[in-house]
Amino acid sequence: MTIQEELHPLQQPTPATLPLSRALRTLYRSAHPVRHTAPYAAARLARIADQAEYFLQQWPDEQWPADLHASQPLPAKAVLLAWLGKVRQETAAHTASTAPWPYASWRQASTTLLAALAPFT
Repeated sequence: MTIQEELHPLQQPTPATLPLSRALRTLYRSAHPVRHTAPYAAARLARIADQAEYFLQQWPDEQWPADLHASQPLPAKAVLLAWLGKVRQETAAHTASTAPWPYASWRQASTTLLAALAPFT
């Protein structure tokens, strides 16, 4: 049995969703290694959140899956977009600053961003 055969019917990639899913997976991989001590960490996470928001908005509503894994439901697109909005809000205060980004603030933003992108990994 191949991976494609094991997928839930809603998980079957379509020509419209396959590039979006791949882009979101790539963004997850880009966001994961960003640490709070990294140069421009807030700006990098804000940019990734912007890109993720764009790709989620491009996903056709009628093709939005109810779940991506057999036992794991996928939040509604509006929920994921709201999470990305919170990331942008959290990073906005730190993108223009040259001061180090506080760990707690970075942790909140990075965890929320990764949670929004994790279903597509």
